[in-house]
Amino acid sequence: MKPFLNILLFFSSLIISGYSEAAETAQDTIYKRLELKEVHIQGHTQSKHPGSAFYQSSSLSSTEDILSKIEGVSLIRRGPIGMEPVLRAFSAGQVNVVIDGMKFFGACTDKMDPVTIYTEPVNLKSIDIKYAGDGMAMGASIGGSLNLKLAEAMLNPEKKLSGTLASGYYSAAAAVQNIMAFDYGTSKWAMRVSGVYRRADNYRDGLNRKVDFSQYEKANASISGKYQLSENSILKADVLIDDGWNIGYPALPMDVGNARARVGAITFRNNPKDGLISNLEAKFYVNSIKHAMDDTKRPSVPMHMDMPGWSNTQGAYLETQLRNRGKHSISMKLDTYHNRVKADMTMYPANSAPMYMLTWPVNHQTVTGLYIQDLISVNEKSRIDFKVRMDAAFSKLTDKMGQDQFAVLGYDVSKPANRLLKNFSTGYTRYLNSEFTLYASAGYSERLPTTSERYGFYLFNRMDNHDYIGNPDLKNESALNAGLNIIYSLNNISLKLSGFTSYLQNYILGQTKSGLSVMTIGADGVRGYSNIPSARISGAESSLNYQFANHHFTLNNTIKWVHGRDNSGNPLPLISPLKSITGLRFNHEKLFVQAESELSSGQNRVSTAFGEKTSPGFSIFNLRTSYTFSLKKYNLEFSAGIENILDEAYYEHLDWGKMLRPGRNIYSMISLKF
Repeated sequence: MKPFLNILLFFSSLIISGYSEAAETAQDTIYKRLELKEVHIQGHTQSKHPGSAFYQSSSLSSTEDILSKIEGVSLIRRGPIGMEPVLRAFSAGQVNVVIDGMKFFGACTDKMDPVTIYTEPVNLKSIDIKYAGDGMAMGASIGGSLNLKLAEAMLNPEKKLSGTLASGYYSAAAAVQNIMAFDYGTSKWAMRVSGVYRRADNYRDGLNRKVDFSQYEKANASISGKYQLSENSILKADVLIDDGWNIGYPALPMDVGNARARVGAITFRNNPKDGLISNLEAKFYVNSIKHAMDDTKRPSVPMHMDMPGWSNTQGAYLETQLRNRGKHSISMKLDTYHNRVKADMTMYPANSAPMYMLTWPVNHQTVTGLYIQDLISVNEKSRIDFKVRMDAAFSKLTDKMGQDQFAVLGYDVSKPANRLLKNFSTGYTRYLNSEFTLYASAGYSERLPTTSERYGFYLFNRMDNHDYIGNPDLKNESALNAGLNIIYSLNNISLKLSGFTSYLQNYILGQTKSGLSVMTIGADGVRGYSNIPSARISGAESSLNYQFANHHFTLNNTIKWVHGRDNSGNPLPLISPLKSITGLRFNHEKLFVQAESELSSGQNRVSTAFGEKTSPGFSIFNLRTSYTFSLKKYNLEFSAGIENILDEAYYEHLDWGKMLRPGRNIYSMISLKF
């Protein structure tokens, strides 16, 4: 069965392709599909985006649920929430994950708090994904960007008040989820308020076993206000608050006692009727994150430890679109941010005095960048785009204890470190006819090493059971990227097939260091980050969206495959195997029924040096249904479904510790929209 499944998935990836994109205007439809992958979030009304119903199965879906269904995206799972997004095998510092264009940096040395954990679909408008050089507008990176765009208050003099209330229950973890969102708008000003509360107990896996330390509880709230300064100018303010507590991470030796994020932003937009500038946006923002790991609820802990972390960022950007000059459409963005991070660890050995250590010494980093894009319309059937970005980065360890810790390892980090980053990309679009479009791109990208890669001090990695120390002398990681996209779009069907490759230089990887003693009890050794000469990542993706039978049926399919190796031909760690996600939806008036399947091949190309083990393939099937009642000015919707119908005992390759995922999960939900 497994060989047959692998063959089926392989040929499906060659035959089936697709793309489901919302287009704002008919003129730019194809180009927007090529340039970005933007998944619109379903708010108070049904999204017009043809694929959103499959990315977001209900209004209670989490951000991670949506991301897991998008081509090119995988998730590293260490617990039931807080999964780390991976774009075409690029993760962590290789990609930019931002919220509404704002830079964020996690406060956890064990990566328990990716940026995505601090948002919920109820406070998002869309998720904008760009790969490789197409994502450089959000900052220097080699793998692309993921922009979680916040929902905005809407000026609406006709219907001033609207909103949603929803509540749901999930059987696998006895989980309760509640959301609310209210919009109030006039012709001059508007306000939007949303909130989410999620709580789950330890879930049961496909073998009907309780998975200890998989519980969590979190609350999220956002407020967005908008004021019309003039006919062409708007002032907007956003506040985002996220709190989590008692969050279990069964694949790690510690849990999260509490995690807190506070975000504030002010945005000014102007759309002049004439002059050189057609659009202008300026934003100033601040965010503060505090994260505390906790092992007090774990049995038989060799030595209790406290491991808190802090991250504070202030930033601003100015983005402008110039009016078209002949065949040229030019846009520019100037951005800057300052980030301060610190993490420490206090160990409490039995019958001894506590021991203190900085795992992230206090590090200040300031980055200023300039991005310029020129879209050139060669003729009616051809376009060329040029993108370039330059960043100046300044960082310094200001903590004397942190400087002394690295001096013991032979590093002098008392002086500031200054770096220059260069990114450029070009693309060619060819409209072959009214149905087929071709887009080819190539570019060069650089990225900074992360705080852990440069300044981490004895950070334990559960995957390979090693302590890791940073290397302040790391070179910038760089990549030569190339991609090819072929799109077919006609009436009710859209298909896309993509191929991509990246040749990475100075690839950052951990290598064993002899002569150093471990800090973590039971660790197999100590590894330090270093640059290896090169690595290569290649892959292919396809997606399909097809509506038929008078739009009563919609078929959506996504297939993704990635291959990675280092300069010696060894497999790179954390590479997802071939995977296919298919959904078939029947929709008639107020009723819908949706059947889904997730098919994954096994992963046998693994990095044994980094503790990876082979993973078997799996097949998961889900069924969802919903019916909406119209009650004068209100819509009352009842939803129910069964996930993992066959109660499959499975895990995905990027799931740390090979912890089995939830077994059969029956859920129900009720929502009121007005």
